[in-house]
Amino acid sequence: MKKVEAIVNESAQNAVIDAMRKVGISGVTVSKVQGQGAQDPPLVGDFFSRVLIVCVVDDPKLDEILNAIAGAACTGTKGDGKVYVSDICDALDICTKKRGTMDI
Repeated sequence: MKKVEAIVNESAQNAVIDAMRKVGISGVTVSKVQGQGAQDPPLVGDFFSRVLIVCVVDDPKLDEILNAIAGAACTGTKGDGKVYVSDICDALDICTKKRGTMDI
């Protein structure tokens, strides 16, 4: 399993989530975040507002979800966002106590 964390412009939020749903991802967490990229000039007290969309996917779905996110969020300009992928070694459904893959 992989955790996918997409930081995108707020204006792209609905398009990204719609694209994720089209490839079969329905469980997402969305948070409003602020920050700045490493290549941006230093800001004093100001950060860019973005949306963080997090989902967990089975390994075979990874390329499909990354392509969906990039296709929906890309405007071709600097600051469209970043996507980070990390390994998930286990998962627990709190109510059922089932552990393991995304089928729980």
